[in-house]
Amino acid sequence: MPNDIKKVKAVEEVKCVALGEDLAEVEVVKVINKQPQNTDEKVVMLEARVFDLGNALDSMFTMVKALQDDRNEERNNKLAGIIEAKKKDNKVEIPEGTVLTGKTKGLSYFLHVKDGGFYVGITRYDSLSAAAIGVSGVRRSGWTFWALPDGRTVKEVFKG
Repeated sequence: MPNDIKKVKAVEEVKCVALGEDLAEVEVVKVINKQPQNTDEKVVMLEARVFDLGNALDSMFTMVKALQDDRNEERNNKLAGIIEAKKKDNKVEIPEGTVLTGKTKGLSYFLHVKDGGFYVGITRYDSLSAAAIGVSGVRRSGWTFWALPDGRTVKEVFKG
């Protein structure tokens, strides 16, 4: 917190309890309860608020990132199970909901398997190769162009 905050008097300590956590912790937070009297005090108080807001946003980003990581891990584990089951049945079928990535000319593309087709954005393709050609402009095998989140190509996973 900026050192200038000490210039503003009437700082009160308030106990806060974090909500939504399994082990709630009590935290003491300093609250400024005095209205600024001049421009300097207003600037100091606004700087302190901006600083606190930045810390709050960092904390929220950390929580959202952790939740996304958990969700992605669950999705990848579920997808891996589906893929293994299809390989055992000797079916070369990419499960609906699978998200594949491909890179060309320094750009990354995401392909979604849904509704019996392959979608890059809102564009539907009937095959992986058509989608690979569509994004790269070059004739290529979709089985080697597109990869799963773990980096393995579709060919390695479904034909290997």
